[in-house]
Amino acid sequence: FRELSYKLDLQNETLEAIKEILERPLDTQAKELRKRAEFAYLNGWMDEAEVDLLGSEKKNYQDFIALHILGNIYYHHKKNHQKALEYFQKAAKYAAPQSKLDACKALLCAAKVYKELGKAEDAYKSTRLAMDTLSDDAHNLFNHSAYSAMTKRPDESLDCLRRAVLKDPTLFIAADSDERFSNVVQEKEKLKRDLRDKQRQVVKQLRKKLTVLRKDFESAKDEAKEVGITDLSQYIKDLDSLDAGVVEIDKLYANNSYFDLLKAERVAHDIHNEGLKAYERNIEEWIKIKNAALSQLESKKGNVKGGCLPWLAGLAIWLILFPLIWFNQSPSFTLFENTATGAVWIGAGFWLVFIPSVVLFNLTVKKIKRLGISNEIEKENNAIPRLSKLKK
Repeated sequence: FRELSYKLDLQNETLEAIKEILERPLDTQAKELRKRAEFAYLNGWMDEAEVDLLGSEKKNYQDFIALHILGNIYYHHKKNHQKALEYFQKAAKYAAPQSKLDACKALLCAAKVYKELGKAEDAYKSTRLAMDTLSDDAHNLFNHSAYSAMTKRPDESLDCLRRAVLKDPTLFIAADSDERFSNVVQEKEKLKRDLRDKQRQVVKQLRKKLTVLRKDFESAKDEAKEVGITDLSQYIKDLDSLDAGVVEIDKLYANNSYFDLLKAERVAHDIHNEGLKAYERNIEEWIKIKNAALSQLESKKGNVKGGCLPWLAGLAIWLILFPLIWFNQSPSFTLFENTATGAVWIGAGFWLVFIPSVVLFNLTVKKIKRLGISNEIEKENNAIPRLSKLKK
């Protein structure tokens, strides 16, 4: 499997390498030989690949890809473990300054050769070097854990296995079928139980958060009904979606396996995030509805008030202009012949305008009350802050 994986990576690298421009004579020759060797290697022509790769090494001894392929050929096909070890270690050495990942791959391959040679301690040291190069890589951790187990270092083995599994849970399955862990079978099972129990607590806490969110949904729905929100169809759909997610989480939790609990955690995070978004979205929509209703009521109130203004203005104009027109048409009378007469007419005009104004204003207020507009405006004004308080 490791060789197949390497071949796939190599195929991609080969396609990229074809695009490179020729640089130096020796390097160019080395690259041409390596490309030809890669083609032979991928087609199963191991003898031809070996010849070209050895030729490439003479022209560029630092080509760690060529060195790694030679290691694969000697290990998997020529069964020459000493040669394989030599080339894997060369590949690791020359890869390290340029590609830590390639260096680690070569070191892990070297460790595998050491194992085949019965040198578990050397295999442990090789993976230790890989760990020093990339300490957080899951495969480095897993393999170092395996060789730590073989060399009877249970604490180090379990620590690395725990860290590896937290990065890639499928490595637990790999560990079950890996003979290198035969010295720590019981400890490995205990680690499984410990990680599972810890994961149960994680899911339990997330489940509590979903319960709180579910209660918030119910409280918000009751509040919405109290303030006059009638269309709750979308809100009920969102609530049903939340409930369906909780049912799925409870089923996974009941299975009580580490992998199901990991899935339950992912589902819980997704359901909580989506539920929270839906909750906030519905509250915002309700506030928009109430703002729209308030605007309509204010507009309606303004229309009622505005309806009396033309009448009031017309009355005022008529009461002021009528005496002017009437008396100016009489040749025997001059308007405001003295100050007393002017004062009388000004006072009379004021009262003749003021009294109808008061009457019209009172009629307008009574109409607004009769229509219930003021009460409705007050209700909507109170509803908006109540809904705003529901937001997270």
